Amino acid sequence: MRYLIGIDKGTSMVKSVVFDEDGRTVGTSEERVEVLSPHPGWHEEDPEASWQACCRTIRNAISQAGIEASSVAGIGIAAHMGGAWIIDVDGKPVRNAVCWPDERAQPLLTELEGSGRLEEAFAISGNGLMPGITLMILAWLNRHEPEVRSKAKAVLGAKDYLRYRLTGGIATDPSDVSFVPGDIDAGVHSPKLAVLLGAEGWDDAMPEIVGSDAIVGEVSSEAAAQTGLVAGTPVITGCGDAVANVIGAGGSRPGEAITVLGTSCLNSLIVDEQGREPPGLGFLFAMPGGKYLRILPNTSGTITMDWFLDHFGGIRDAAGEWDFRAMEQRVATTPRGADGVLLLPYVNTAGVLAPFYDPRARGSFFGMSNQTTRDHLMRAVYEALAYSTRDCFEAMPGGQDVLTLTGGGARSAFWAQMFADVCRVPIVISTAEQTGAAGVALIAGVAVGIWPDLATGQAKTSSVSARYEPDPLASADYERWYDLYRDLRETYRGYSARRGELLGRIGA
Repeated sequence: MRYLIGIDKGTSMVKSVVFDEDGRTVGTSEERVEVLSPHPGWHEEDPEASWQACCRTIRNAISQAGIEASSVAGIGIAAHMGGAWIIDVDGKPVRNAVCWPDERAQPLLTELEGSGRLEEAFAISGNGLMPGITLMILAWLNRHEPEVRSKAKAVLGAKDYLRYRLTGGIATDPSDVSFVPGDIDAGVHSPKLAVLLGAEGWDDAMPEIVGSDAIVGEVSSEAAAQTGLVAGTPVITGCGDAVANVIGAGGSRPGEAITVLGTSCLNSLIVDEQGREPPGLGFLFAMPGGKYLRILPNTSGTITMDWFLDHFGGIRDAAGEWDFRAMEQRVATTPRGADGVLLLPYVNTAGVLAPFYDPRARGSFFGMSNQTTRDHLMRAVYEALAYSTRDCFEAMPGGQDVLTLTGGGARSAFWAQMFADVCRVPIVISTAEQTGAAGVALIAGVAVGIWPDLATGQAKTSSVSARYEPDPLASADYERWYDLYRDLRETYRGYSARRGELLGRIGA
């Protein structure tokens, strides 16, 4: 029996998962990654600490699987996209890695917005811009830490840095280049876009672009000693987590709609061309096989639930973990519409990228009174993420006959039924777990010859575990609340700039 390892480096966790030839998970390990915030709004990581955490999860996953490392046939890595992991000529980090939630470049983005350059940038890249994309971070470094450029040999993404530590090779793939961003039509880095955004001077630090499914290196002897892997084990280029999650959930055909209900709520549609509708919004990422992923994200996905529980509390189980089943049983007794309380779930400091663009937008509860309870507020959180998903898909051209829901939130039957009722389409839940790791493991499996093609591998690893049909009465109820939600977000949009100006004055 041969095995595959998929590594999924998330915003807050790094996971290593061992899969067998039938696509079954036989070993898994995860470890939290420390987020460094030396200044408000900054989101950094110590690259060495993240690599050591990755090493430990690989060792632990192999141990849990009870296999010999020599039976691992291939390895793939997926990770959060954007940001900048910069190394010098000796392969050492020049500074802490900057990750996609970082907002230090927000003032530069505001300058670009005022100059009208965002439209030109979208025309080249097919991507709306946010402060934590690679070119915005490089523009900030040009202005505030210019000495970094003189030390830099390569600007890597998170997965590319981990793969560099694993193999010693420097490269990236088309999906991560999409979020640098690059020229989506030509599939290359864009010096023109770099100059447009203020990130000039970094062209020769951009790594070679290699297909996501290519075997781009082998585990080095040094990495083998740290991870427990066997030196010479093949490693593929891998891809960004947004693409890996869709592949791991079984998505591969144009027209398929998938929502990853994770830290960000990624509302994705697979397309066979570089579609840019609606203009100026969301992301367009390259996928293996010449396809593309059109994404209108709610950047505040389950981070909204985390924020609510961290600050307002909830029910915990005997082990001290959040007891979502118990909390949902209570929330289920609250009427649809949360007794008139609605939430605009824009709590991520990255702001809103879809279905409108406003990096300054923030969230708000509406409709509270002295009769409002925590259960009302919590139900409003659940409903808000369903409303925002419908809001994003309605902005995309064409309709969806069915929506695949994956990610941590998809494990909730209560929430899945709510998504069906709000979005008015059947919701299917994939059997695939750890979809980010599964996606790159599938690609690696094809690369090393375990499966003849991706579709065969996906058939092994994913099927439909549950299907939720819209309830006509619930859908009719939610229609009215959704209309109010839409009106509210339009009203609150008008306050974003004013709020930002006031905060700027206070800061000054």
